[in-house]
Amino acid sequence: MYGAWRSAYGIAEAYVSREETMLNTKTHEFADARVCSKIPRCSAALAVAMAAVMGAGLPGPAQAQDEEVTELSVWFAREYTVPSREQLDRFEQETGITLSVDVQPSDNLFQQLIRMRDAGLELPDVVHLDGFLRPVVAEAGVVAPVQDIVDTWQEEDPEGFGQIYEATWNDAMWNDELIGMANTASMEEVFFRTDWLEEAGITEPPETWDDVLEYARAIKEVQPDVVPFGWWAQRGNGANHLYSSMSAMGVEFDGSIPDLRGEGGQYWIDFVQTLSREELISPEAVAWNDDNMRGGFVASNIGMMLDSAPTSVGAQDAGLEPDTNFNLVPMPTSRSGESEDGVIVAPARTFFITADAVERGAKDEAGLVFRFLMDPDVALYLMLEGADPHRTDAVLADPDSLNQWLPIWDEDNVEAFSNMGVFPVDLDFPEAEDLMERLNEFAVANPDMDPMAVADEWQPQFDSIRED
Repeated sequence: MYGAWRSAYGIAEAYVSREETMLNTKTHEFADARVCSKIPRCSAALAVAMAAVMGAGLPGPAQAQDEEVTELSVWFAREYTVPSREQLDRFEQETGITLSVDVQPSDNLFQQLIRMRDAGLELPDVVHLDGFLRPVVAEAGVVAPVQDIVDTWQEEDPEGFGQIYEATWNDAMWNDELIGMANTASMEEVFFRTDWLEEAGITEPPETWDDVLEYARAIKEVQPDVVPFGWWAQRGNGANHLYSSMSAMGVEFDGSIPDLRGEGGQYWIDFVQTLSREELISPEAVAWNDDNMRGGFVASNIGMMLDSAPTSVGAQDAGLEPDTNFNLVPMPTSRSGESEDGVIVAPARTFFITADAVERGAKDEAGLVFRFLMDPDVALYLMLEGADPHRTDAVLADPDSLNQWLPIWDEDNVEAFSNMGVFPVDLDFPEAEDLMERLNEFAVANPDMDPMAVADEWQPQFDSIRED
């Protein structure tokens, strides 16, 4: 069923082409600094683990080369995902390994890796990529399986390892192999104006997707000059919110391909059409992106939206107060309240160990970087710098840490985040994501079309991806 383009090189070229197109539509600000940044307290378990690694000897290529690894190259996707200088210095003190750090834009990093590999250049030892790239980096042979180093981690630090959420590993699987560490994720939540809903007599948060629609209708009644719900449908900005909302509503997926004719698919189509038909979203929604939505909510021009929790900081900076003016809750996983229909998923940024690290005998040492990045002090520091929440109870189940990071989060938010399912992705994701954006635009623009007729028009287009 897979065409010739799904060879390792063909897959890579397909992603490179898509990423170059996306780069032409966005502006990114990144430091390209090889800072060899070196950053507060790193767990002493790293030193113990390093001693165990060096004492036991390294398997495979490391034994053949018999060279001590004293430096690792790590490429990060964003500046705010890089540990502080003090923490990196502590890592070097405890392990004897210097981390040479480079910050590269994640939208551009994969194509760089492919071109470097094809040119015979040495790849970095650890790379940071969007999780939806895991099928292609695995098929392209750029990254290595990591189950062995994760097993060693669990054996040597069972207490710390036990606090890491299963989604960290489930979101990094491909073809039944663990190929990375998906340690952070951006979970969509329902933001809502509590003060406006109170005007309508509503004091409880939405518990179902039917509630979400009813709450948007209530806001329209009491605040006729605002946009009740901040749905957006501009193409070229990704489809994470579409995959996340579909999964929560119970849409079934075959990899990245949705079943639009099933109950969940029909509900999602009707939900989007209802938002448009009842004028619960902006008439300019097809030209809106997530920045329009986010800015509108912060400016008190929107009553509800789906967004990740850190946006609450911007809302508070604009003068909105949690509970008094707004709140947020995890997306519902029930359509009407009669049953649990869906599951919460979220796109996850993922760290990978490259095949070059294995070839030069540095895989075990690169595994220590995984442990370092999940150290509670490092994780909290990065979250305070702007990184997505880290998938570990060592931070999120600690009241002091949680209060430092995001006081608006409560036990319900943490529980939903800790029990997420797997984000639907496969080798067809680039094409499926593009179709998903076009489907969303179509549903907004055709609110009166029968939902099954919409499915009959679009399902064959998704299915044809499998046949190419």
